[in-house]
Amino acid sequence: MAVIREQAGLFRRHRLDQHSYYSYRLYEPHLSADEKARYIPDCAPANHQLWALLVPRRYRLLYDNKLVFNRFFGAVGLPVATIHGVFEAELGHTPDGRSLRTAAELGARLREIGGPGFVFKPMEGIRGDRVLVFSGAAPDDPDAWVTLAGERYDAERLVAATADGAELVAHNPGADTRRFLIEERVRPHPTLEELLGPTLCSVRVQTIVSRAGAPEILAAVFKLQTGTSGVDHLLHGAVGCWVEPETGVLGRGRSRTDDRDVSTIPGTDRSFIGLQLPEWDAVRDVALRAAAAFPWARSIGWDIGVSERGPLLIEGNERWSPSLIQMPAPRGLMTGEMKALCDELSSAPRPSSKSSRMNA
Repeated sequence: MAVIREQAGLFRRHRLDQHSYYSYRLYEPHLSADEKARYIPDCAPANHQLWALLVPRRYRLLYDNKLVFNRFFGAVGLPVATIHGVFEAELGHTPDGRSLRTAAELGARLREIGGPGFVFKPMEGIRGDRVLVFSGAAPDDPDAWVTLAGERYDAERLVAATADGAELVAHNPGADTRRFLIEERVRPHPTLEELLGPTLCSVRVQTIVSRAGAPEILAAVFKLQTGTSGVDHLLHGAVGCWVEPETGVLGRGRSRTDDRDVSTIPGTDRSFIGLQLPEWDAVRDVALRAAAAFPWARSIGWDIGVSERGPLLIEGNERWSPSLIQMPAPRGLMTGEMKALCDELSSAPRPSSKSSRMNA
């Protein structure tokens, strides 16, 4: 009964619902009421309010559309993947302007670039939906390509895979399900590939642009993904490992399936606690430069791949998950500059929804 009363009080005062209560282990007796109140809730109403406060809706295209994201952040000098084309039945094209709208055209393009592998993913995708990572062409068929997990696809099967957009519609209402990017495949840093396998794992680096206008790192979590899925996401079995922001050293991990700490690489008895992420200073630099490139988005969750050629900016999440970043964290993050920024933005006058137009 005491637990139920506590949950009700936390939800009433801080919008920390039952999911947040157990995700953040707020039942632990050593946590004070003040410490519990510092956790950012992870429920739909609270999330939407926080996201709208930190990143106005009019700026979302920059982060939701992976082609726009790649073009903008690549143009300001940040490391992004090379795009080999956009596949779509109406306006698909290669970088040099050739049509990329049919299975035959897709097959021809993949024969040109498929040797070292490629990534095929929805332009407005989320949660790893329909992301396929290919290691290269099949050894016995130049018109077939093999995923990291060993599945074979020809162009017709790839086109068929674009048709089922139900999951994307469910989790990202309004997203266009028809457009797919073809990107280069970038391999993990050798140290991580030896430990974890061929999937490129990324660090979620949460930044804020402070009240003074300076980008800061709020927190960081490494998405430790073993196996051949090609996608590093907690929904696909990844472990979210706390990263000490100053040093890049891994701390405790958490998964979506258990509220206990994880300390070993899944499928092994090898601990990842204390592991130093490669090129951490460069990862930090990419996150801070990305945040500074468009400072009107005040808090973004950057996914930065730790690759064989250094940090790779994969995507920015303006609708970021509070639980991903806080489950393995040593404390709640609604404190210090983050809280001061949210308080200031909450009290600032909001722009009018009405706009004036001059008649021509």
